[in-house]
Amino acid sequence: MELLEVLNEDGETTGKVLDKNEIHKYGKYHKEVALMLLNDKGEILLQKRASTKEIEPDKWAWHGGHVIVGETCIEAIIREVKEEIGITLTEKQIKPLVKLKSDKFPNRHYTIAYYSICNLNIDDFSIQKEELSQVKWFSFKKFKDMIYNGHPDIMFKNNENTNKIICALENIIKFY
Repeated sequence: MELLEVLNEDGETTGKVLDKNEIHKYGKYHKEVALMLLNDKGEILLQKRASTKEIEPDKWAWHGGHVIVGETCIEAIIREVKEEIGITLTEKQIKPLVKLKSDKFPNRHYTIAYYSICNLNIDDFSIQKEELSQVKWFSFKKFKDMIYNGHPDIMFKNNENTNKIICALENIIKFY
């Protein structure tokens, strides 16, 4: 059971707590986190979701998940990255990128997206088999092309929130 705080339409806590499945069933707002892992070559690490995932199986995505009750957003992203790809990041390694709101029923959420620089090789990651099938470094150009061209293997679509992330990442990548 994964308990999440219910948020109102403005992203403020309501004081209510529901299980993740109920949150999604009733389309309640909740907190999520996302992490863009970049390397010094200007590449982004994506993870391929397991074929058994209920939402967007077998699709490439960035890292992240839900913020559970009692957890800060930073604690949530550190936990998610450790669980999903087996690396331990410190709070100092994680930088805020953008804040997003998604009204898409039933998964309505507020997301804080972060980024971190990571120069590990693919073999250095240990993926959570229940969640993922693989990880791969993509050139930033390929990543953008997949989104903007509606590639069927990527989870994220060309929309306002994804464009905010891409624009913010472009400002960071030009320094690497």
